[in-house]
Amino acid sequence: MNPALALVRADVEAVLNGRFQRLDSLRGQHIFISGGTGFLGTWLLEFVKVLNECHGFAMRVTVYSRQAKSFASRLPHLGQIEGVHFEDGDIRYFSEFARDVRYIIHAAALTDRRLLASQPSAVAEVNSVGAHRLLRAANLLEDVQKFVLLSSGLVYGNQPWDLPRVDENFAGAMRCNDVNAVYAESKRFAEVIAHSAISETKLPIVILRPFAFLGPYQSLQLPWAVTDFIRDSFSGGPIRIMGDGTTMRSLMYAGDYAFWVLTALANGRPRETYNIGSPEPVDLSSLAKMITQSFTPIPEIHTRVGQIGHERNRLVPDISRTQGDLGVEVTVSLSDAIQRTISWHRFSRSS
Repeated sequence: MNPALALVRADVEAVLNGRFQRLDSLRGQHIFISGGTGFLGTWLLEFVKVLNECHGFAMRVTVYSRQAKSFASRLPHLGQIEGVHFEDGDIRYFSEFARDVRYIIHAAALTDRRLLASQPSAVAEVNSVGAHRLLRAANLLEDVQKFVLLSSGLVYGNQPWDLPRVDENFAGAMRCNDVNAVYAESKRFAEVIAHSAISETKLPIVILRPFAFLGPYQSLQLPWAVTDFIRDSFSGGPIRIMGDGTTMRSLMYAGDYAFWVLTALANGRPRETYNIGSPEPVDLSSLAKMITQSFTPIPEIHTRVGQIGHERNRLVPDISRTQGDLGVEVTVSLSDAIQRTISWHRFSRSS
């Protein structure tokens, strides 16, 4: 096994060690994952592989995305998992599940913020219409055990600076006249659609609001702070921080992220909403410094103090409800998450 795959495998096994029994209700079940070839979907399949091969879960999984079959060819160790089927399709036109599907994870979305400028209507349509199509099709099934909708922590809008962490009851403060709000507002509307389905049907829907993440399989071409910092460090720098570096974020490792989603699928309370992410804040200057320490020579860090449009802000979750209901914990520290992510990219570049 090449080092990059071995690193991910070790991470999955470490998270599952002593915890895989929490997922026992998924044994032998047919699970449908929309957007199953993205960052989260790839990690979910890594967990399916270990659970099926090492713990006898015998799960069947349908992976639905626009490039499902090409993904299976590109990552054959996941494309050849026994019981996993890949289906190409556009979530906006989805109409019917296989009749034996019992668990559904709706993770399909357009997440690249560059599309907010070039294709804002497509972002809104995929994120909201896609949810509506899947919920309508799920209502035609006879025995859905759980429907997990992946929303976003961005639905909270501008978190007050003096509020350390935002819980699920925070109403949020969106700016509807800003095209950059398209992603967050479409996710918020997807939640509204889900709550409408809850009131009209008996679907056991659980809503998850993920925050920020890092880890193997995350493209360094995505325009997020952590990916920008790692990509620029590989190029020798400098790292450029928009604003004065005091903006606060939290970052969870992908292995924890995927396990929390699976735990919500198995044990989440229907009609409940859960924050998914690390409760530990980190400012962008500190994050940049943590990343650069893994490179020689250490890249320079440039801040752009007072740049218009980059006022400091905060987005950090309160996960009290999630931990109380699901019994999950953060198992990988931010420093270890950074090290493992950079190591994976180094292995991938050399293979």
